[in-house]
Amino acid sequence: MQLTSVVVSAHPGINAAVAARLVGAVQKTRSIVLLRCGERMANAGNILSVLALCAAMGTTVEVQACGEDETLAAKTVERILSEPAC
Repeated sequence: MQLTSVVVSAHPGINAAVAARLVGAVQKTRSIVLLRCGERMANAGNILSVLALCAAMGTTVEVQACGEDETLAAKTVERILSEPAC
């Protein structure tokens, strides 16, 4: 299992465009990726789940990846969430 934290850098936070990029990237991996933002958890392979996190810019999101390519999956999510804009 791969655990990491990332600060959301996109303004105003995880919007539909960021969520779509994130879900598309996660669906290409062979890992299960979960995101936690405060009390909320999301399956990173489901766009509605990701949007329901309501993660604003500057919010810390914990990333948990488990699977064959968990390191790659976690790093991909970290890269997408830490990019300043789409």
